[in-house]
Amino acid sequence: MKKTLVWIFVAAIFLVGCDGNTPLMKLAQDGDVAQLKTALAAGASLEERNKYGWTALMHAARSGHVDAVRTLLDAGAKVDVRDDTGSTSLIRAAGKGRLDMVSLLIERGANINAVDENGWTPLFWAVNRGHVAIVKSLIAGGASINIRDPGGRSPMQVAKMEGQDDVLQILEEAGGKY
Repeated sequence: MKKTLVWIFVAAIFLVGCDGNTPLMKLAQDGDVAQLKTALAAGASLEERNKYGWTALMHAARSGHVDAVRTLLDAGAKVDVRDDTGSTSLIRAAGKGRLDMVSLLIERGANINAVDENGWTPLFWAVNRGHVAIVKSLIAGGASINIRDPGGRSPMQVAKMEGQDDVLQILEEAGGKY
């Protein structure tokens, strides 16, 4: 335990100088569930944010550590917390192509149609990046396929602009409109 606390302290000194990440954020980002549980039991805050407004949950979700996200949610982390850009863990996971994470976050009640500061939902990000399986998962989960961003673009228009033909076909089959 003493060795763990020393490591956490050293990591905290190093990380604060960068993005203001806490030791809990580092453990979440690394997917170290055992140490994550130890830190939570010792009173680490789930809601602390780095200089970009990210929480430990956001780090774990973006990194694809399903067990770490499950641990944080079970400990009381809020699934729809937003960072400084309005992004949620689901938006981050969808954009990074983390299918298992997207499925878990939807299962745990994440807002499937959350909109970031650019007016983009998780579906927009998955479409933009060509994440076919995530697009299918989001549509199956009830994502709005005909939503418009502030520029008036639909997910289908983004798919066409980005040359995402496989995604475009999925959206067309689901009833998407330009």
